[in-house]
Amino acid sequence: MSILTTAGRAIALASALLGGTFAAAAADLKIGPNGTPLSVDASADLAGKVPDAFKGGTLKIATDPSSPPYTYYQADGQTLVGADIDLGNAVAAKLGLKAEWSAVKFPGIIAAIEAKRFDTALTGMGDTPAREQKLDFVDYSTDGNAIVVLKGNPLAIKTIADLCGKHVAVLQGSVMQGLVEKQNGKCADKKIDIQVFQDINQALLQVRTKRADATMYQYGVAAYVIQTSPDAAGLEVLAFEQYGTGYNAMPFRKSDSALRDAVQAALTEMKADGSYEKILTAWGMQANGLEKITVNDGLRFNQPSN
Repeated sequence: MSILTTAGRAIALASALLGGTFAAAAADLKIGPNGTPLSVDASADLAGKVPDAFKGGTLKIATDPSSPPYTYYQADGQTLVGADIDLGNAVAAKLGLKAEWSAVKFPGIIAAIEAKRFDTALTGMGDTPAREQKLDFVDYSTDGNAIVVLKGNPLAIKTIADLCGKHVAVLQGSVMQGLVEKQNGKCADKKIDIQVFQDINQALLQVRTKRADATMYQYGVAAYVIQTSPDAAGLEVLAFEQYGTGYNAMPFRKSDSALRDAVQAALTEMKADGSYEKILTAWGMQANGLEKITVNDGLRFNQPSN
């Protein structure tokens, strides 16, 4: 499914770009769950950094809309919203582009970018050393991961070590899968029964229906879902400890280093003009913001992943 949103690029801007000049245009965006207005000015300097193949065109972005408040569908089942959606629209506006969003299951996103179906992704994807072997990453926020169990925590799980001997559901290809597999290697006698799913909602369902004892997911996402979604009723996030804290990042093909650098510059300018902080704050995620927008800094946190 593909959803095209105008990232604030006026027709005059497109004409100016085709003529070799740049006429600044502002994107009138709506951010946060309440649709707060935000004006984002296009930048002539940033537009100049965009590779010719993209100028005046679209930035094709993949997202898995199952991770609120990062990315999810509104009640209509069609409109994509979330902090990542707002950031992507603002970045595109800064670069004089349109953001073209496509909903894709998380496990297939990296392969789809490698196959040139999409230019990048905004979907709470971690920047990890393993993934950097295939793609480059622009790091834009952080988050940790937590254990999710039945409300009341009937098995008295407190740390990741307590998952030994338990049935644990995880999202395929995620950092959380890597964390559980790493812990499994430390389990002496009782190994973890690792159940792998294409969708985090399936993993949550396994716990709700007692077919799994626990799952792991990004702390911010898990807390938000449990507070707001009927599908997560009867679950709780264990706040004893967060695991595998790391970057959320936008992936790029290594051959698209110029586009990668333009996006990094756009996010850096958004930090300077305040729009970056406004977007994160609108979603209650200001604590997840970065002091500096980095590239390929995954070794700093050294998260495990496939």
